[in-house]
Amino acid sequence: MCRVTPPLTRRAILRAGLTVTAGTIAVTTIGACDTGPSPEQVTAAALVPLADAALADQAAAQSLAPRAPEYAGALGVVAAQRGEHARALREEITRLDEETAGRIATPAASTSAPASAAPGDASITAPTPAAPTTVPALREQLSSSARAAGDATANLTGYPAGLAGSISASVTSMVEVQLG
Repeated sequence: MCRVTPPLTRRAILRAGLTVTAGTIAVTTIGACDTGPSPEQVTAAALVPLADAALADQAAAQSLAPRAPEYAGALGVVAAQRGEHARALREEITRLDEETAGRIATPAASTSAPASAAPGDASITAPTPAAPTTVPALREQLSSSARAAGDATANLTGYPAGLAGSISASVTSMVEVQLG
């Protein structure tokens, strides 16, 4: 005897459609789960300490200038250059991850805010570290900043690595030429 199978029923088609829909939603939901920070967020986070150091160095040079009049011109150059370093780092961090840019500390002693900082910016005000009271102490602080920027280049690639490397070279030349 010959058996003929009945065609698909409505219920079978609806069950299959619901199964496919539920599977699609489940795959989409699982795929959207957070897997940790993106490479851009990691790079931005690596640049934040360099920006903080640039702002601290700028504030230190500005506060030391009145106490070391023989170095006032050089300290002005150091403050201006470190301010530019902070600005460039902030722009790169913002380009990579705007949320991370809000973690850049702003030293309370700094008298000039970066041009990109808007009123109500989410910047964090850092406790002001003891500012160097002598030019040799500032040289040591700047040398430490240069080493940190140089060390950061080992973990960075592309433009951020070049930025950190050029900042390291610039700060080293400030220590040797401007304050040498």
